[in-house]
Amino acid sequence: MKALKLREEELKKNGRLVKKDERYEVYDIKMSDLILSLTVLHPERSTTGHDHENAEEIYHFISGKGEILLGNQKYQAEAGDIFTVPKGTFHRVFNTCKENLEFIAVFEVYEGRGESLKAVIPAAGHGTRFLPITKAQPKEMLPVFDKPTIQYVVEEALGSSLKNILMVTGRGKRAIEDHFDRNPELEVYLEKAGKSDVLKEISRISELANINYVRQKEALGLGHAVLQAKDFVGNSYFAVLLGDVITRPSCLSKILKIHEKYRASVIALQEIEPQDVVKYGIVKKGRELENGTFIIEDLVEKPEAREAPSNLAIVGRYILSSRIFDILGKREKGKDGEIQLTDAIKRLIESEEKVIGFNFSGKVYDIGNKSSWMKSSIELALESESGNELREYLKEILSSHQ
Repeated sequence: MKALKLREEELKKNGRLVKKDERYEVYDIKMSDLILSLTVLHPERSTTGHDHENAEEIYHFISGKGEILLGNQKYQAEAGDIFTVPKGTFHRVFNTCKENLEFIAVFEVYEGRGESLKAVIPAAGHGTRFLPITKAQPKEMLPVFDKPTIQYVVEEALGSSLKNILMVTGRGKRAIEDHFDRNPELEVYLEKAGKSDVLKEISRISELANINYVRQKEALGLGHAVLQAKDFVGNSYFAVLLGDVITRPSCLSKILKIHEKYRASVIALQEIEPQDVVKYGIVKKGRELENGTFIIEDLVEKPEAREAPSNLAIVGRYILSSRIFDILGKREKGKDGEIQLTDAIKRLIESEEKVIGFNFSGKVYDIGNKSSWMKSSIELALESESGNELREYLKEILSSHQ
């Protein structure tokens, strides 16, 4: 960019609005290596606390009064004050007055700054464990209570404000596209039949999100499926939600908050029975960051129980750096002769990229086999309006089989 001379009051006019919500407005002027950022922090609000492991930062307050937390020390901050933020120092700004607090921050350019995260949903697997059910329909379209599995996944992405979604599909997955597309003939029929509630729901599904599709032409594993999203994602962090996993409450919303704080890749995990580690990617736990959150030192795809570094399994929710595409692009095959996403994340760690593990305490419904699929439908149905009726029916059945 060309050289600029700016006055404080011109920063908003010349900067690009990169964030705006009930807390603040943020305007960036981006250079090749640095960002000059103006934050307008609204009364009695605060920024998201975070640190930069390998970068320093400078804060210059230009109007209003508030406080800044640097590590464990809190300082008063007002117009004219300048603070230096060393590498790895947790920092957060609080507006303690009734007017806007404005400050300028100068820091190094980092991946994804000012970009909205995109969501990638791999849904290209054959679903062989569900045959013959999946011979003519995708596994991701199997109903869990009253809607297809994949709809729960899309709704989880939308619930975290991720509106740009790419589904990676394969042969025989056209039903997924049809489900999220409009069906004018059906809409006309429902309208004429006076079924307004059903019509409303059908219309809502087609308007859920901006969904794009790409086909995985070869079944070469999850890593290869994620690689198909390279052009869609660009140079930014992105979310991966497996199309056959439902989480309650939303696991994605939790790992997004961790990513925002640490600006690193994040993987959701859950403790499993030791005999089940052979079915999952398993991580080696490193330095604890906070309760339930830690640095991942290593990963192994589907290890034998005696070789597993822990019983912490990857549960199908990730925030990943776009640098993963360079590793996946080498097309190195791992377990089962496939390009494994777990192996690529391992290489990311080996290149000194920080990857954080989050021990998710919520419920994970893995629609990966018939047993877990049936259990998922029953559990979610019990939470619905029909729950009491179903509960009584199940009691009836169970008592008749005793």
